[in-house]
Amino acid sequence: MSYRTIYLLAFRRLSSQRAHFSIWVPYQEGGETGTAIHVIGTPMSGYSLEFKRAYKPEYTEEPKEMFAIGQINAENVHDWPGTRQDDSTPIGNLEVVAAQIPPPRKSQNFLAPVNDTTNRRCQEWTTDFIRRLVETQYLDSSVLDQVQARRDPPTHGV
Repeated sequence: MSYRTIYLLAFRRLSSQRAHFSIWVPYQEGGETGTAIHVIGTPMSGYSLEFKRAYKPEYTEEPKEMFAIGQINAENVHDWPGTRQDDSTPIGNLEVVAAQIPPPRKSQNFLAPVNDTTNRRCQEWTTDFIRRLVETQYLDSSVLDQVQARRDPPTHGV
């Protein structure tokens, strides 16, 4: 059985803003190309799920941090054979689990502190996605603690 390292990408343009979270899995262990899984949108309009296929994190100009957070069985990762593409159709077990997590809806009060129920954003969705991967035993429970530790405080960037 072969495994792939799974990464948390945290993008932050300004220190006063909340970081944008994305999960990235390379197509080969130690490789430069893989699929990023995240939700995109705004608290004012809501979010949608996106898969960034053949994505290379080092080519992104936006400031980011990349954290290796765990290992996933390579059988659960779809290796996209094509060129760079963004879409919302899940392929493979990992992406199917992501599609089971509802993206955050339009916030009732986007200026209120972020929470896990009424004012959710990408960090909360990513945490729910990782939690589901732990529940399905695709990831070790320690991965959830690592993601939780990287989240911004509820009032940061609001």
